[in-house]
Amino acid sequence: MDEPTVTGSDLFEIDPNLPIEEMPDGSAVIEIEETMTSDEEDFNDNLAEYIDKQERLQIAGDLIDLVEKDKESRKKRQQQYEEGIRRTGLGDDAPGGAQFNGASRVVHPMLAEACVDLEARAIKELMPAGGPVKTSITSEESIERLDIANLKRDVLNLQLTKLIPEYRDELESLLSQLPMGGSQYLKIWFDGKRKRAEFVPVDHIFIPFSVTNFYSSPRVTHQQFITRQEYEARQRSGLYIEQETIIDPSDATGERSIVDIANDKIEGKQDDGAYNEDGLREVLEVYLDRDFSEWDALASEGVAPYIAHVDVYSSELLGLYRNWEEGDEFFEKLHWLVDWGFIPWRGAYKLGLPHLIGGLSAAATGALRALLDSAHASNAPTLLKLRAGRLIGQTTEVAVTQVQEIEGPAGIDDIRKMVTPIPFAGPNPVLFQLLGTLVDAGKGVVTTAEEKIADVSDRMPVGTSLAMIEQGSKVFSAIHMRLHHSQEKVLEILCRLNAKYPDAEVWESHLGRPVDPSIFISTNDIGPVTDPNIFSEAQRYAQMQAVMQLTTDPTVPYNRVELHRRMLRLLNVPEINNLLPEPPRAKELDAVQENMAAVSGIPLK
Repeated sequence: MDEPTVTGSDLFEIDPNLPIEEMPDGSAVIEIEETMTSDEEDFNDNLAEYIDKQERLQIAGDLIDLVEKDKESRKKRQQQYEEGIRRTGLGDDAPGGAQFNGASRVVHPMLAEACVDLEARAIKELMPAGGPVKTSITSEESIERLDIANLKRDVLNLQLTKLIPEYRDELESLLSQLPMGGSQYLKIWFDGKRKRAEFVPVDHIFIPFSVTNFYSSPRVTHQQFITRQEYEARQRSGLYIEQETIIDPSDATGERSIVDIANDKIEGKQDDGAYNEDGLREVLEVYLDRDFSEWDALASEGVAPYIAHVDVYSSELLGLYRNWEEGDEFFEKLHWLVDWGFIPWRGAYKLGLPHLIGGLSAAATGALRALLDSAHASNAPTLLKLRAGRLIGQTTEVAVTQVQEIEGPAGIDDIRKMVTPIPFAGPNPVLFQLLGTLVDAGKGVVTTAEEKIADVSDRMPVGTSLAMIEQGSKVFSAIHMRLHHSQEKVLEILCRLNAKYPDAEVWESHLGRPVDPSIFISTNDIGPVTDPNIFSEAQRYAQMQAVMQLTTDPTVPYNRVELHRRMLRLLNVPEINNLLPEPPRAKELDAVQENMAAVSGIPLK
């Protein structure tokens, strides 16, 4: 590099601490390190473009080694998840059971039922027909703030129901898997064209052994399997650096987890071992805190958050991006993955049903199979015969309705002297009672009191009903509250993307009014439509019934119109405004109009 010539007045402007070497002729040589400055690059540039190929390979190799250690440290977790999936019986390969011909392979649906139950309850609350977002400010706020909150709510509901059409499907997949894995993840990002949502199962997320909290982890790895077509599309978009030649892995399966393989059996997928025609390859997306100041002049503090993309097959660093807001002097890490948890424990991963009732599920399946096997044995008895007796031909088993001759020795005139059935006992009633006890114990972990409420008389006091609901739903209520807070984080990420990558024309075409992207900088005025304290219709009905009873007190001036309006909404009655008058809204008046209204006795608002 040519040595730049500068004047003495420029030295301090460049850097007063630069090394200066004085030459014999009186001139000076200043060593200036060649680094990229903020004026020469865009904040969102791929820093891998500025790193030498050999150094990229070194960085990628180091990251792959670290991720392999993270995988190994969580290997037992993968086995627990895989065993739980197998114990659902959906893949027809549940472990255990007798090995004789005709032995039962039935599986008790305890685990599968709990997964379906949680998903059905949760999706109804998180994704109602009107959208998952509501305003969180009261009517006492200014009309302008209320209007902004309503507009923001409408945009987010539009996105999560129509503009991101996969959101509901991905969320439902997450919720159905949440009880099995304990932790599951939802990724929200911008692909250069539109906002996207993706369910990321826990077996595709790797964090270091010592980490106890997902959001504070110094390294989080998302394992991806992408086709050659997607790989090339990411190169064209600039997400990955361009490569002269792309070599496809010969093995399409790669380092797929045992959980993926168990899930393939449920979906009915089977790898035929053919050549990798789609060019499927493993790519690691690593969210890490690391010192890249050698190539990044903006990371003045050394360690800063980045997102690295690594191709495992070629050990190539495909991308390196800053993961903090531009201008943030504290380098606060941005989160794109939302952690959804079932039952918290000490570590970063939450507990799932295999940890809580996996043993009970196995015992229930064993008891059910034993009952069916004993019934089968008692209805298809096995015979004992004398050695001297000989079957004619090669037949060794007698089928139903078959007539078979048996040649007996001399002196035997009664077949009962040659063969005798083994008297197997039928199903044991004690074992049947044990099965019921196991099922009740398993369901008691995440059960609710709604089943009991259905059997209660309508004359029961409301307070008793509410008490029964709360007592029977403590565990599920806590799970629901965690889902509520995870949905909050999803909205925060989506608002951040809306502020940075607005779709103003699309929003205006759907809503019929312009939208200023700056309104998405804050999320204080919107939130999930879910109530963290109420997760079922039974609770809402009991609550409204209690309020209706309180209105019988004539000394308290209840707003009966609003009370009936809320009851009609709870009953999902359409076109409420045709039944009840629309409540008056505050109007801005000038001084003369306000004085006239005050003189007339009209309340001012």
